[in-house]
Amino acid sequence: MFEQMKIAAADNLKLPKDVVLGEVLVSFVGRSCVIVENYRGILIYDDRTVKLQAKHCKLQFCGKRLHIDYYNHDEMKISGWIQSMEFGE
Repeated sequence: MFEQMKIAAADNLKLPKDVVLGEVLVSFVGRSCVIVENYRGILIYDDRTVKLQAKHCKLQFCGKRLHIDYYNHDEMKISGWIQSMEFGE
């Protein structure tokens, strides 16, 4: 119920849902770079897979020569050859 009220308020006030609801925001720059905002933690990290926990889901990036350029409490940049991204529970 509270979640529905937040969604309605965001819609009525024209506020971005990623800010109001804490949804994950994923921005690709071609196939070589992705910026992830509003993530909660790193679950798996190697040169072929980066798996992250977000508020409502998990995200998995697969590719080659993947590396995390930087990360802080709410934003991360992943570089390399990104072949796929998948949402999970």
